[in-house]
Amino acid sequence: GMIFGCEHRADSLFQVVSQTYLSLKTRAAHLPLGRSILTELKTGSVWYCPGGASTIGQMIADAHGRYAFSKDKHSGSLSLSFEQVLAKAGNSDVWAFKYDAPSPMTKDQLLAEYPGYRALKAFQTGEIYECNSSKVPFFEQTPFRPDFLLRDLIQILHPGTNWGGLRYYKKLNG
Repeated sequence: GMIFGCEHRADSLFQVVSQTYLSLKTRAAHLPLGRSILTELKTGSVWYCPGGASTIGQMIADAHGRYAFSKDKHSGSLSLSFEQVLAKAGNSDVWAFKYDAPSPMTKDQLLAEYPGYRALKAFQTGEIYECNSSKVPFFEQTPFRPDFLLRDLIQILHPGTNWGGLRYYKKLNG
């Protein structure tokens, strides 16, 4: 009985997650087309952007948002130079990234890491969303709860939809 009980629980959780995900996706599809988004930070000389067919690429589409690399067919990450990202996605409305640090990220810290960030539209307008993975369980939860991440993305890409508030991301201060 024990084994069956466990499988049954996992099964019903999966059902809840898929139903919630699909209902969020359906609700998002009825919103006007959302903002455009650029994700992640530059790592050394490379900026890894999710491919159009990646999980995140698909989620941006499900959130009814715009993504510069959405037409790309890669299911993994694209390894791009800053210049390539700037040319193709530099005008994105929103910039959302994950990092791991003891304290919140600031615009000054971002520029200290890489002064080129200043050229991004979202940097100039302050539409920057940070996810500090040392403070929130992003990597622990999102593989099992894609609905949680989708809800965050919808709210970021459609200002004014407050569907329970942001769980992983928060707007960068200052």
